[in-house]
Amino acid sequence: MEGKDLTKGNLFKNMVKFCIPLLITNLLNSMYNLIDGIWVGRLVGDDGVATVTNCWPITLIASSVLSGIAVTASVMVAQKFTSTEKEKIKNIITPMYIVAFLIGLLTSGILIVTLDLWLKLLNTPAEIFIDSKRYLIIYLIGYIFNFLAYTIVESIRATGDSKTPLILLTITNIVNIVLDPIFIKIGLGIVGAAIASALAMIIELIICLIYINKKSELLKFNKQFVKLTKSFLKELFKIACPMIFAELSTILTIMIEVYISNSLGIVGSSSYGIVSKLQTVFYVLGGSVKSLITVVVAQFIGKKAFGEMSTVMKNGLKIISVPTILIAIFLIFFSRWFCTIFTTNEEVIQTAISYLNIIGFAFILIPLCQMLIGFVMGTGNTRYVFVCLFISSISETIVLFAIQNKYNAPFVALGVSILVWYIINIILCAFYYFSNKWKSGIIVELKS
Repeated sequence: MEGKDLTKGNLFKNMVKFCIPLLITNLLNSMYNLIDGIWVGRLVGDDGVATVTNCWPITLIASSVLSGIAVTASVMVAQKFTSTEKEKIKNIITPMYIVAFLIGLLTSGILIVTLDLWLKLLNTPAEIFIDSKRYLIIYLIGYIFNFLAYTIVESIRATGDSKTPLILLTITNIVNIVLDPIFIKIGLGIVGAAIASALAMIIELIICLIYINKKSELLKFNKQFVKLTKSFLKELFKIACPMIFAELSTILTIMIEVYISNSLGIVGSSSYGIVSKLQTVFYVLGGSVKSLITVVVAQFIGKKAFGEMSTVMKNGLKIISVPTILIAIFLIFFSRWFCTIFTTNEEVIQTAISYLNIIGFAFILIPLCQMLIGFVMGTGNTRYVFVCLFISSISETIVLFAIQNKYNAPFVALGVSILVWYIINIILCAFYYFSNKWKSGIIVELKS
């Protein structure tokens, strides 16, 4: 079973069929995050929610590095999958797996050694400092295995197969959801939640390895191609490094956001954490479209069918209309209900709702923003992605501190500055698309 060429047949139908399993997969991932938050909030308390919130930016650092590797795998595989050099996927996929695991080991190791520094930079409240450190050590050990697992998943998607990742990740999420309350309730508290996550990531990798070695000739680990050639590493880091730095620039702004929310203590940290959970749900919708557009654009580029891009983007706009409407409806009618599933503390609930009333405008732009970023990623021009995210992050930071320093209103400052981040990204990515500069020099050349 070697995927599907999405460029053949009815394009809109292919895009929808690819997107639905992708959306379900991301929804299940988001559901796990929500249920994990509920378990922590109900079984550990507001301190537990605040702990996870303070750990979140640090885990996102690891996630940003992983994203760079995974996007590289996705673009390389997708462009070659529809080209005349499809068999060359075998030459690069095993070295890709090796690099992913080694970088995961290095990333988690560095973060674990420097945890005290990161937690102090985040202005982590003293009462949750030790628990945050314990949580992160265990979680980051598990995340080493997630580097390889997620690279495998993205490689499978790049071949036009979004159903298999749905099955693989569903099993993993079920394991995680079941283990969470068990480890928390046996007396391990927030540390138990970290153990459950780490074990789930290890299980996910085992399942992924079994699948590719039994079902995919193109993507399975092959000892024949273990060697890391200079040309391969050059192409890999050419795509990966700008993407990693782009993600890190965004993570830096999230750290600043957490720092600002921590100025209000546990209430501020918990409120920000709850709203961030909702943002994660909305990212499911936008992120699904981003992955869809990335793969479809990359597959068309592999064929050098540049003329089809306008159709791809028009179809993308049709697809994002539904999630955009759903986000708006949810924000209007279900904000309070969402907050109450995490905590019974009325002060935290009211603070979170007030924040949602401000940041809601930014959340509505998520699908459009992610679709446009997906287009740039699909062209393989991750340097431009870095430019977009870096400029947006700098702009957000400037606006954030300007409003906070003048009005001393943390959540007003956060809501407005995050809106600025989305607007600037949309403008810059749209400019790139309409400039047509992406038509030259975007084919990833992979040497044997």
